[in-house]
Amino acid sequence: MPAPPRATRGLPISNPTAHPGTDHPTDHDRPDAVSAAAIATLCTYTWFLYGLGPSIPLFRNELGVSSSVAGLHSLMLAAGVVICGFTGVTLANRWARFGLARRAVLVLGGAIALFCAGSLASGAELAITLPTMLVIGLAGGLAVNTATTVLQAHHGRSGPAVLTLANAAAAGVGLVTPLAVGAATALGLTWRAALILVVPFALVAFTLVGRQRAVPAYAARPAGGGRFTVRGFPSTYWPAALAVVFAVAVEFSLVTWTPDLLVQRTGMSPGTASGLVSAVVGGMALGRLITAPLARRWSPLSLFLAGVGVTVAGWGLTWLSGSAVLSVTGLLILGIGLGGQYPLGASLTMAASGGRPDRAIAVLAVGVGLSSGLGPFALATLSDAVGVESAFLIIPVMALAAGAGVLVSARRTAAAG
Repeated sequence: MPAPPRATRGLPISNPTAHPGTDHPTDHDRPDAVSAAAIATLCTYTWFLYGLGPSIPLFRNELGVSSSVAGLHSLMLAAGVVICGFTGVTLANRWARFGLARRAVLVLGGAIALFCAGSLASGAELAITLPTMLVIGLAGGLAVNTATTVLQAHHGRSGPAVLTLANAAAAGVGLVTPLAVGAATALGLTWRAALILVVPFALVAFTLVGRQRAVPAYAARPAGGGRFTVRGFPSTYWPAALAVVFAVAVEFSLVTWTPDLLVQRTGMSPGTASGLVSAVVGGMALGRLITAPLARRWSPLSLFLAGVGVTVAGWGLTWLSGSAVLSVTGLLILGIGLGGQYPLGASLTMAASGGRPDRAIAVLAVGVGLSSGLGPFALATLSDAVGVESAFLIIPVMALAAGAGVLVSARRTAAAG
């Protein structure tokens, strides 16, 4: 077993490793083939997810509908993630994490191909794209949840650091997607040409996961049987989970509707604004690269709170500026702050789960699904009612709520001894 992390600054790091399906007592300190399979899975969904955000306003313009109607795609995606939360434990118990991961990436690739094709069905676009988005949310949620649990289980004490690094790699892939959407649109190929590239990612992930059948972290089934339940979690779990829910709402709202803010504030074209969403995603990738080594020395709580502060500062610069350069700089700073919040928050929720990591992630997926859909939909509805600039005031409110959640969880942990 590698030496334990050096003394942490701030509150101590909880040990999230004492649960079935881990590879202990020989924790894996560095990424390996198992990590690569999980990271490829994350990258598959990330390519689509970060491309979908800037594509929705473009698809809205093609259809000639309101932001609220276009935002229904976010709601359907979220509904799929919610279904994933309710069914994930049962499916993981039936197929083990290994079988579930392979099936999820295959369905994900096929559903995204259908979404792109269905968006061209004149007069019937929404009848195809909306239900397909439900399937994408379900498959994508199952893929991400399984990969997250595997990384934490396989790497033990190094789980928060490796999980953050894995999400940095996924964000790095996501950094390219908005640029690909912008480039494809400028070339007249439309946003579909960028999103369809998820299919090769799905095939790579399927192949890499297929080599991990005998690895304990992949072969494991959920502890305590195969039924979804919200019972049995310590009181420290819920505020930590709520913090992740708010952080995800901020992320999805920004990725989806930032192009509209840039168009209104700076006067740039919709295609250019869609491409510049990469500033948020690039900031997230950079933030995760910065956070990963720090997570070996600092507590996840301290890093999460620091991220909230940076997020609010970046939002302020973007929202107040009418300059394209300053606005994009603000988005980059915002992304740096936001980048570590999901992986750190997921690690905190698993650590607070009382030895039920699969169930913790499944329950968290319900909240994440709701927030990933309701966040962008609420911002779209507010934009239609009061304008995009005023609607974006919801961003710092949600960011501060995330910070409050992890603080409450930490205080309950300290009170419990």
